Amino acid sequence: SPSSPPPAPQPPATNVRETSTASGNVGTECGTFFWTHGVLGSSRNLKSVAKAFAERAEKRLGKPVRCGLVDLRCHGASAQLAGIRPPHDLRSAANDFVQTVSVELPEGDTLEGLVGHSLGGKVVLQYLEEIKDCEARRRLLPRSAWVLDSVPAAASGKLVGDTEEVLASVAAVDLSRHSPSDVARHFEEALGFSKGVSAWLSTSVVKEGTALRWKFDIAGCRDLFQSYQTADLMPIVRNPPSGTAVHFVKAERSPRLDGDVGEELGRLSDDSSHPLQMHILKDAGHWLHVDQPRRLLELMAGTL
Repeated sequence: SPSSPPPAPQPPATNVRETSTASGNVGTECGTFFWTHGVLGSSRNLKSVAKAFAERAEKRLGKPVRCGLVDLRCHGASAQLAGIRPPHDLRSAANDFVQTVSVELPEGDTLEGLVGHSLGGKVVLQYLEEIKDCEARRRLLPRSAWVLDSVPAAASGKLVGDTEEVLASVAAVDLSRHSPSDVARHFEEALGFSKGVSAWLSTSVVKEGTALRWKFDIAGCRDLFQSYQTADLMPIVRNPPSGTAVHFVKAERSPRLDGDVGEELGRLSDDSSHPLQMHILKDAGHWLHVDQPRRLLELMAGTL
């Protein structure tokens, strides 16, 4: 009897943008990285830094570099995808990420790294936890995992900055009372947020007909952030999968990696037998890829 056709590949679980130095050459073997963002962000936030990184990394690796920029569930274009259902927690987001990488990583390419900022950094750690003992998923283990100013343990208070306040304000704002052009002004002048945060939030407002809406699913984002706060991923930090180097980058002006967690990360980094490295990015706040993009790129490319 005739053989059955091979099953069609599953679509990725989440939306992916791509930047590459491969110039569209089909079949070109690449070093592949996947990047993801923080709460209320999107892959757009990482586009320019990932493109510059790909160019630097190509020189270090001696082959083209592909960067996939992933919208986490409830964020960016992924917020509109069918089939993404609750619970909206860290483990669900990490399993989305695993499925996305399994579909998007071309055969023959090397998964050089995963890069996550803030919430995205903790999703990267949960990704490692989800696949560490699965032999069938060995090709999905990255050579490196980059956690950018993200707390691997349970976190609250100063360890999460003003994120709770921003989420509550976004949930409470009545967009029907605003035009696209005055959303940033409302967050800055009426609610007291910085000009940068206010302008950034306004980029997530879209117009549908005569109505405004957020690009993200704010209820789902709040659930994800609650999961971020309660999850303790220090076990995978202490014992990462064999073959994966874990890099934490602390923004010098951010308190997120202060205290006991930061001290333990420092001790692990000082242990030459442990695959963790702790880096401090000078003159950078939590948005370290915006504050010091050149220094961040030099740091990351220098480890390849």
